[in-house]
Amino acid sequence: MRRSGSAGFELDYYLKRMLTAYKTGMKVIGVAGLNGSGKDQVLKYLNKQYSIPFISVGDIVREVASLEGLALIRENLDMVTEKYFRLHGQGYFLKLVIDHIKRNQWNISGISGVRSPDDVALLREAFKHDFILIKVIVSDDTVRFNRMLARGSQRDNLTCEQFLEQDKSSESIFRIRETLQLADAAVSNDGTLEDLYNAIETLVRRQIFN
Repeated sequence: MRRSGSAGFELDYYLKRMLTAYKTGMKVIGVAGLNGSGKDQVLKYLNKQYSIPFISVGDIVREVASLEGLALIRENLDMVTEKYFRLHGQGYFLKLVIDHIKRNQWNISGISGVRSPDDVALLREAFKHDFILIKVIVSDDTVRFNRMLARGSQRDNLTCEQFLEQDKSSESIFRIRETLQLADAAVSNDGTLEDLYNAIETLVRRQIFN
């Protein structure tokens, strides 16, 4: 069992865990994109076609918000994220996901909801070259808005103007566009689901996940 109260032991413990992940080659696929870009669709496809498990950081935040009795609207979700960051440090929810992946010793897994440059730094620190970041690109904001409406989620009951304002608010908190610049690969989701799946298969053929 891990002891507490010794900084040297704590450092040794976490260093050994990091090196274990590095040596066992646990490939982790992070997916980033703006709201409505289709991040989960990428990982759902990889899960269905290649049995790659994935975790959504957003699902964890929504669960916490629900336990706190909050309506699952985006303003509340951002508020919960900021609150837990203040209490437990930046990247708190992502650290839970990293710990879950390491405990399960998955050879390959996915994470939806990589949002900030700090998230990317945390994942690259934890998994080194075994972390790959994919950005999902949608060039038309109206397409993203319509896809968001099609989800029918409580948190997405917005007008197009509110949707774009929410983009600005999220950008000010998470710097998502800066995160997208850190991506190792990109897929376009301007077309149909079939087009998206073909773009993912192109990455698979390039052996980018190996």
